[in-house]
Amino acid sequence: MQLLLPVTYNSTQTFSSFIEGEGIEGLLINELHRAIESKEFTAHYLSGQHGVGCTHLLNASCHYADEIGKSSMLLPLEQVISATPELIDGLESVDVVCIDNVDLVSTSATWQTALFNLFNALQQNGATIIFAGHQAPNKLTLSLPDLGSRLQWCTLFQLPELSEDQKIEALIQHAHLMEFEVTEDVAKFMINRLPRNMIFLMQALETMAKQSVALKRVVTVPFVKEVLGI
Repeated sequence: MQLLLPVTYNSTQTFSSFIEGEGIEGLLINELHRAIESKEFTAHYLSGQHGVGCTHLLNASCHYADEIGKSSMLLPLEQVISATPELIDGLESVDVVCIDNVDLVSTSATWQTALFNLFNALQQNGATIIFAGHQAPNKLTLSLPDLGSRLQWCTLFQLPELSEDQKIEALIQHAHLMEFEVTEDVAKFMINRLPRNMIFLMQALETMAKQSVALKRVVTVPFVKEVLGI
C-alpha cells in the first residue's frame, strides 16, 4: 500500500539486484531486512557519493516492504522540497518511510521541522525510517539542532564506491533486468571509455537498450561506439 503522493518507487531496484561494495557485503541488506521486518521503531541513514546505490536501496526497501505486506513510501526531497511540507501529512501512518537526498533539507527550516515531527511520530508508532544523503548526518548544516540529533541517532552505513569488477557485474545484471544482453567485453569497454559514475553508466545502458530494440541490433562494442559516439 502507498499513499497518493506524486512520487513512486522504482520496482526494478530490488535487494537482489543490488551489488554490495567492499566492507558491507552481507551486512547492509541483512540489516535493512531486519529493520523493515521489525515491529519496533528503527532508523537508518545511508551515506555515499552520487551513484553508489543509496537511492537503489531506498527503492529496494519500499519493494521489500510491499512484498511482506507493509505500507511504504519513498520521498525524494529533490522532487518535493519546493512544495509545502503539508504534502507529507499522514505519512506518520506508513510502516516504512524512505527519504532520499535528505541533505537538501538544510535549505528549508520548515522542512526541517516537518521531518523532525515525522521522525518523532514514526518513532511513537513503531515504524521504520530510512534516510539517504551524500553527507553523513554530522556534516549537515541544520538550523534545527534537534533534527540533527535525530539523524545522528540513526544507524549509519557509509556506502563505498564499487570496484571495477563490481561495476562490470552491475552493468551485466541491469542489462539482464532490462531484457537485453551485455557481454563482459562490452561492459569493460563502457567502463574504460565512459565516466565511471554508476548513474552515468546506467543512463548509457538505458540508451543502448532503447537503440538495440529500435534498430534490432545486438549490443556489441562497435554498436556501443556508434550509439554513444565514443
